[in-house]
Amino acid sequence: MRLTHLPTTLSKMNNTNSTLLSSTRIRSIDILRGIVIVLMILDHVRDYFHIGAFGLNPTDPSTSTIALFSTRWITHLCAPIFIWLAGVSAFAYYKKNGSKKTFSFLFIRGFILILLEFTIIRLGWEFQFDISHISFLVISAIGVCMIALAILQFFQQQIVFIIGIAIIITHNLLDSYDFGNAGWGALLWHILHQSGNIAVTHHLVVFVLFPVLPMIGLICLGFGMGSMFTDDSTEERQALFKRLSVILLLLFISLRLLNEYGDPSQWVRNEAVYRVVFSFLNVTKYPMSLDYILLTMSIAFYLIRFIERNTNSYMERLSVFGKASMFVYIIHIYVIHMLALVMATIKMKSFTAVWESGTWMKLGYEYGHSLFIVYVIWIFILIALYPLCKRYPELKSKYPLLRYI
Repeated sequence: MRLTHLPTTLSKMNNTNSTLLSSTRIRSIDILRGIVIVLMILDHVRDYFHIGAFGLNPTDPSTSTIALFSTRWITHLCAPIFIWLAGVSAFAYYKKNGSKKTFSFLFIRGFILILLEFTIIRLGWEFQFDISHISFLVISAIGVCMIALAILQFFQQQIVFIIGIAIIITHNLLDSYDFGNAGWGALLWHILHQSGNIAVTHHLVVFVLFPVLPMIGLICLGFGMGSMFTDDSTEERQALFKRLSVILLLLFISLRLLNEYGDPSQWVRNEAVYRVVFSFLNVTKYPMSLDYILLTMSIAFYLIRFIERNTNSYMERLSVFGKASMFVYIIHIYVIHMLALVMATIKMKSFTAVWESGTWMKLGYEYGHSLFIVYVIWIFILIALYPLCKRYPELKSKYPLLRYI
């Protein structure tokens, strides 16, 4: 399939004779989602266990090491791939069930994700509730994106695709706008396009980590490309992903070299070549810049092509995590946080100091471990979670409500 034929492919969405996702195609999506989940767990293990995790910036080109920079940077793939796959999956659901059921499913699921973020997930992160401070993190952002897509999917698929492309390309034009950090208007703007703390009232502060505008662009992009998994042959899809991967990478390099538009953080020269590379790759994640999306999605398209051409038993194991992605997200936070507190108790030899702090963020710089220990703990947690994830589909079949998670 030629790249120029993409609009034609998108127009096939109303063909009732088109095949739905085959088991092979679903498998490739689950494997890619599994890779994302595994990398996400690595990032969170680093947050909990690495020495100075909240005192040092792991992607600071002037101070980071190659190992630390790489460990943090590779996890940049997680959020954009996950939200793009959410759009692809939403199209598969739309293809099978139509607009009305898709609206209900996406709206309800989006609302549940937001609710989970502010309750169960928040408790896992903090082991306490402070009603004066709320964090708007990745799951609540994905929930908002699903609600937005629930509305946008009533348009033709081509229109949704164009909306996604337009948002991704142009949203960095808004980088210079700032509505302050106080009040409801500032909160809405931050949720849309600016990360940071907002004093909504004298008694309520909201921290926005993931602004949703570029993420809405990504979920629309995934929805617009969903027919590649329903209408195209495997060979056509793989050829297109190969072209897209190269094109996006070249676009990223070109824009980044210009150092003008595409990312609010410009790269700088340094005497050490590897630090120049760090600076060049140190693209903005909050909110996701155009450069960030071009680079990460170039890798995503390469990965899904590689998966479909080289599926094996090891990749199949990754799909176990992909099929239980939200379950893994919730449970891994509790497992890591509890383990961090136990290990801190052992290291600091003070049960009271650790458990009264409640959260690992208050334990101090001396608590952390080396990057090697971080990787050991990461592997241990993956092994521990694998049997639970393997059983999750059974629970999902028994309890219909879990299909929204």
